[in-house]
Amino acid sequence: MSLQRIQKSAVLGAVIVALAAGGLLAGRFSAGAFPREGHSGFGPRIFGRIARDLELSGDQKARIKTILKSHATEIESQMKASAAARQAVHDAVLAQPVDEAAIRAAAASLGQVHADGAVLFAKVRTEVDPILTDDQRAKIQKFRERAVRRSDSAVKSFEAFLESGS
Repeated sequence: MSLQRIQKSAVLGAVIVALAAGGLLAGRFSAGAFPREGHSGFGPRIFGRIARDLELSGDQKARIKTILKSHATEIESQMKASAAARQAVHDAVLAQPVDEAAIRAAAASLGQVHADGAVLFAKVRTEVDPILTDDQRAKIQKFRERAVRRSDSAVKSFEAFLESGS
């Protein structure tokens, strides 16, 4: 599988995961499951933005939310595991003295969590994708292409920085 194809799949995955997380969080926020402080409105904002960008109909939004609710436990578990694994890597990187084995172990654990998330994303995507129109899938493709360009641009910008005199 080519790097571009992997990047495109990752971007589509990010869009679907964002839809999933946004829908899940929107439901939780509207149900009052979280306090109204911190990232208040984050889930509904993300889901709303994606829904607007894709021009989802009311029926499509409802169907997608139903799918997300059916995976709510898995999605919540994945989100918590991901946050914990990222924190473990962060803590290992900042620990003094540097413990390469601990950093590698935490990073390997994070990699496994990401793999689990990718599998979950693939499951959710196979349920959401048939709900989308060809035009909406084309928009997602454009989102992916833009993300790949941004990623490539970031690498080139870093390389230019290293080569510059500043």
